[in-house]
Amino acid sequence: MKKTLAFTLLVLFSNMSYSEEEKPVLEEAPNSYLLSLVAECSEYATQEEVAEQQLNSYILQCVNEELEASYYKSISTLPPKA
Repeated sequence: MKKTLAFTLLVLFSNMSYSEEEKPVLEEAPNSYLLSLVAECSEYATQEEVAEQQLNSYILQCVNEELEASYYKSISTLPPKA
């Protein structure tokens, strides 16, 4: 009985400490990197023949996927073209 109680407490407290681990703080990507991703994703959109009405959302989603893969914060709007 004592072993069962000890095991249960061990599992309970190990799960609590695991859930409290900090998530890494993501940095904002440099503007030059964002612009290169927009250009790259625009090329993908052209190759995939994305409709004009869906172009911005396609590029935004593409850019955010690349940012996530590079451990940068995602963006909510596309950067203005320089």
